[in-house]
Amino acid sequence: MPARSRRRGPGEQRQAIDRLTKRFGKYALVVGVAKRAQELKERIDSAVEPSSGGLVNRAVREIGRGEVKIRGEEPEEEPD
Repeated sequence: MPARSRRRGPGEQRQAIDRLTKRFGKYALVVGVAKRAQELKERIDSAVEPSSGGLVNRAVREIGRGEVKIRGEEPEEEPD
């Protein structure tokens, strides 16, 4: 059985978004998340109607983990 990822609570999600906002800036983060969510939506079988919130959350997680890069933005160095 594959390992399930732990779901974040609202406080943890807010903290993750705040870290990403500091790293990339609000505008770049919003645009990057929106573009990634749109890419995900286009790849999903049209017979299945995904929830937009689920796609946005997935896009935020992927950007946060570094799996997806925000084009045109150089992330600032994160303090150790």
